[in-house]
Amino acid sequence: MITRFSTYTFFVLVSFLALSENSYAISGSFKTYFSETKNPNESSYDSTLSSIFRPKVTYVASEHYTFYGAYALSLDWEKNTPFLTTQQTPKKNYRVLDLDREITNSDKTKSRSLSVNQNLDRFYVNYSQGAFNLNVGRAPIAFGSSKIINPTDVLTPITYATLDKEERVGVDTVRMNYSLGTLSLLDVGYVFGHKLDFSESAVFARLKTNVFATDTSIMAMDFQNNLMFGLDFARSIGKASAWFESAYVIPKYFKKSESNNLDNYYRATIGLDYKLTESIYSYIEYHYNGAGNTDPNKYIFSQNKTAYTEGGTYLYGVHYIAPGLTYEISSLWKLTGQFLFNFNDDSFFNNLSVEYNVAQDMFIDLAGYIPFGKETKTFQQRSEFGSYPKTVYTAFRMYF
Repeated sequence: MITRFSTYTFFVLVSFLALSENSYAISGSFKTYFSETKNPNESSYDSTLSSIFRPKVTYVASEHYTFYGAYALSLDWEKNTPFLTTQQTPKKNYRVLDLDREITNSDKTKSRSLSVNQNLDRFYVNYSQGAFNLNVGRAPIAFGSSKIINPTDVLTPITYATLDKEERVGVDTVRMNYSLGTLSLLDVGYVFGHKLDFSESAVFARLKTNVFATDTSIMAMDFQNNLMFGLDFARSIGKASAWFESAYVIPKYFKKSESNNLDNYYRATIGLDYKLTESIYSYIEYHYNGAGNTDPNKYIFSQNKTAYTEGGTYLYGVHYIAPGLTYEISSLWKLTGQFLFNFNDDSFFNNLSVEYNVAQDMFIDLAGYIPFGKETKTFQQRSEFGSYPKTVYTAFRMYF
């Protein structure tokens, strides 16, 4: 009943806005991804096809109130379990209640399935009055200035292998920020857990200001009873930009637990970007993962740590470097290369892509995720990325 009521409410509201005379805007996107994946030590390829239609609505009710909504409907055909993530999957523990994600699914035959899925991703009201701003409802939340790996972004992190990184998944929240002056902001919020369960929720407070020409952010957060302290710096250095983002987490600080996987851990990212020419943009990051291991044989033992089950960590080594470069060949063509190196086991994971602007607001991508490293043998993992599959994919993106 809740699912049906929520669905009907959303479409009735969208229909009402569509009939309004003004003060509203409808936009969105349609994206299709097709990928071919080859797992290590296998000769066959696994295919995946995903098409996502995502309309968005913005309704300005008055000078102070604005409503935002977005609904994603996807058709997914896949063989086995796809390695690459087309879009972020909503985390159940940061939504009070939700629509059933799967609308329908064909019977699996020979490991193949066809499903229709949905995601009510935005449904919130914004109230603004002078220096005060308030969001109530399902809205996106993201933290950190890093480009590839964000240590403080524990609520809805995006992995390196996520294809569609344009939209951050929405969570149920009450978030307030107040401007303390030029370039200074106090930001506090509560993210509701599933069925209002406090142990599944998060609360945070963040102070952002500018000190010595440096954007500085200090944050404290309780997420699922884990305590995190975050620190973020970003500034210009000559014609380049630099950033430093770090997080220190004390697992289950607010709830006693007898688990053996509750070691405190520290994660940090430092980076620099620079525009080499008018058409070449480059950047590089170093990431330290204190929750990981230097020995590939011990990667599997990290999976039950809080950093991986609740803290958004997905890399299993300790030291990483991630360079990237974008070359605008012309106004219609763009070439991008990203690399993620694991210094501990000498493996790396790269993403090479070519984008073509076929028409106004229409793009075609051809890309691949190619890993290199020692492959797993006799159930012994010898490198992180050596166990990853090779994937090539193409995408069609249209915006309206």
